[in-house]
Amino acid sequence: TTITLLTGDCVAHPLLISLANLYMNTHSKSLTNSFVLTALLPVPKFVHKKKCMRGVLQDCLIHQCLDIILWSLKQAAEHGVMLSDPIRRSCYCFTTLTSYIVDTPKAMIV
Repeated sequence: TTITLLTGDCVAHPLLISLANLYMNTHSKSLTNSFVLTALLPVPKFVHKKKCMRGVLQDCLIHQCLDIILWSLKQAAEHGVMLSDPIRRSCYCFTTLTSYIVDTPKAMIV
């Protein structure tokens, strides 16, 4: 995803999250806004001589960014968090991240 041409043609991969308990026909409609843009992951250009090393560095950077961005979700899954339901009852919940969507060239190969 190209961010803007004014900052040197920067490119980033969007990280989208959604709720797992939505019906599939709701997820598939783009007008429902069921996915939320959580972050833009950087697309670095490493200058290492070996191509395989550049790939390893890119993967390490993406995983480090995901650890930072999803830290609060990981804490909620491990320790729990108080959430309220629609009728304002509080519940102690352990949220889990079941999946995430990526828009990277490597993901398109799979």
